[in-house]
Amino acid sequence: MISTKLLLLIIILTLSSFNSLASDKDGRFAVRNAGMITCAKFVEEKNKRSTQYNIYVGWIDGFLSAANQFTKQTFDLVPWGNTAFLTTLLENHCKKNNEQLFYVAVNKLAASMMEQRLPVYSEHIKIEYNGKTTYVYQVILKKLQEVLKKEKFYKGKPDGLYGKGTRKAIEKFQKSNNLAVTGLPDQLTLYVVFLKLTKTSNGG
Repeated sequence: MISTKLLLLIIILTLSSFNSLASDKDGRFAVRNAGMITCAKFVEEKNKRSTQYNIYVGWIDGFLSAANQFTKQTFDLVPWGNTAFLTTLLENHCKKNNEQLFYVAVNKLAASMMEQRLPVYSEHIKIEYNGKTTYVYQVILKKLQEVLKKEKFYKGKPDGLYGKGTRKAIEKFQKSNNLAVTGLPDQLTLYVVFLKLTKTSNGG
């Protein structure tokens, strides 16, 4: 199966610069507190699961919340991933860029998600199956269904609803892509779909 590290590495390779949302006339802006640590420090504190690491996680959430508010036509910049998964992405990126400032790394992660952002509100739905639970925006589930239909795994109408047909299609998709077969639109599955959509939109 595709390992988490391998998939995260593929995603990290898509990172590109993300323009600051606001600045002075010379392009300068103040970066507060945790944003000025180095990538190496972030990785160190994450490995220790320290109180300081929790502060860094809070800084990420704050950054993304502000980006959602001030980026035009954006409800959620990163609808494909939860905070825990995003911190793992950052960890893999930071291990290759030890001296990079933390806010730059977060900027780059945000940039990689920009094209597939959620432009308007969508309901966040809870999905349970086989003793496991995940949460996903309804519109993201619909996009997943569209990909599954295009690849001949799903025969129904994409509607953003999770049922037996969608679960079976997800299981077939996961098996075909060497992912853990959960039947759920989990993080790894969503990121494989995210990469497919990004590649398609870039003419790949």
